[in-house]
Amino acid sequence: VGAGMPAIITMALLISLIVTVMEILNGFLETDKEKIKMAQTFNANKLQTLIKIIIPANIPTFFNSLKVNIGLSLVGVITGEFLVSKAGL
Repeated sequence: VGAGMPAIITMALLISLIVTVMEILNGFLETDKEKIKMAQTFNANKLQTLIKIIIPANIPTFFNSLKVNIGLSLVGVITGEFLVSKAGL
């Protein structure tokens, strides 16, 4: 990405994106299996199961992920500044 602002932004995005994906995946995997089985019993397809059961059950996980991302983005910006910056913060 080169030296400068794009590299710093890329570093902040990469650091926060990896943690976000892992956290949301963990939340999706911990969704109540009984509710998913009930939806399948009523012939819900995968999209309906995702929209009606999995996403509403993981709204707290989304907000927790956003709270964690604020700190990680700052760490990413500072790390990017250390690696590619030619001037100070």
